[in-house]
Formats: sequence, structure tokens, C-alpha cells
Amino acid sequence: MIALRRALAATAVALLVACKGSTGPVAGTLTVNLTTPNSGSDGALVLVLSSPVAPISVTPGAGLALWGGPVTTTSARLALTGTLSTGPMLRLQVDDVNKVGQYSVTLQQVAASGTFSLRPPLLTGYSVSITK
Repeated sequence: MIALRRALAATAVALLVACKGSTGPVAGTLTVNLTTPNSGSDGALVLVLSSPVAPISVTPGAGLALWGGPVTTTSARLALTGTLSTGPMLRLQVDDVNKVGQYSVTLQQVAASGTFSLRPPLLTGYSVSITK
């Protein structure tokens, strides 16, 4: 009986030590950042947001309007309009910011402000990143 208690105690201690380093989900905000060679001269863009689970909410950056929401799936096509500049363009409220690497954004089209003429399809000089 004593041997069984010792084995159970040793197992419990091992489980506590193993769990000590693990962390659970951390709810919070991820930021989608745009880099554009035409900062302040872009007026609209279309993007695809992919995520491990649907974000709790998606909010456009200051001065921008979001079209195509609310996002209720793990892949959503969205449009943003307004004066687009290099910097934050979307805020994602998510259930676990530690999964930031599982989120991605793909730019599909960008249009100039005023005329809304499409930028060249390769979108050279444009990039997006997602940060905590």
C-alpha cells in the first residue's frame, strides 16, 4: 500500500512539474500592419484573412471602413477603404494571441485613392504582417 502511495505521489509531482512550464490561451488583440510604397495614396484594398478560428471581432484602423464583415469563418475576404498608409490597418480580437503565427493575410488588390484605379497585379513593394 505504501509503495502505491509513493508511486501516485511521484506521478503527481511529475505532472505538476510538466504542467508548470505550459501556458493556456491568452485572449487579446493582434494587429494587421500594411506596408505600402504609396503611403497615403492608396484608397482601397481587398484581402483574405485566414485564421485557426474565427476572430471574436475585426476592427478597421483609424479612418478606415471595413467591408465584408463580420468575420464568422476561418477564411474571409474583406475590403478596406479610406486613406491607406503604412501602419496598422486592422485589429483582430482573438481567443489566443499566442497563435499569432497561425493567422495570415493575403493582399489581393489595391486601388489608388481618388480614381480607384487598380495598382499593378504583382503589388510590388506591398506587404502585410500580423503582430501581437
